Amino acid sequence: RLPREMLLSAGSRRRAAKVQLLGLAGLAISSYAFNVEMHMDEPGYEAACDIGASFSCTAVFKSPYAHPISHWGLVNHGDLLDVSLAVAGMILYGAYFAAACLWSLNVMPFRQPLFLCVAILGASFSCYLLYVLKFILRDFCIVCTGFHLVNFSMLALAIFEFCDTNGKGKKLA
Repeated sequence: RLPREMLLSAGSRRRAAKVQLLGLAGLAISSYAFNVEMHMDEPGYEAACDIGASFSCTAVFKSPYAHPISHWGLVNHGDLLDVSLAVAGMILYGAYFAAACLWSLNVMPFRQPLFLCVAILGASFSCYLLYVLKFILRDFCIVCTGFHLVNFSMLALAIFEFCDTNGKGKKLA
């Protein structure tokens, strides 16, 4: 039997399960995006996420914004560190899933502030990408929308977890 200080609140356990599910959803979306990236240059390939001229995920994935690290000039295009958003998503959502598994074991004493910081960064990056989609690319990407929904949902869970006083979080106000 675990000592009392190692037990998580019921709310914290439920949030850990939700983070695991959202992590898996993000992994599935990222894997689909990666699959589209691998095949989008093949002749005759049509992705299921290409709904119309201004509703095209492949147009978004072919844009320089799909590789933000090289787009921002931090690495050369094609370098090992020039990962696509799909690959970055697989890493992020896989980390969310793994962290939530450890979280449910209560072996991460600083999980709440770390989860909140990562979720804020993810949601902020989603805001940037939504701006790019709407005002620069003038496109709609259903796959990207899935990413953003997962990121904003993670932020909501992170805020609730951070504010959970039973789970040893900080109480706001």
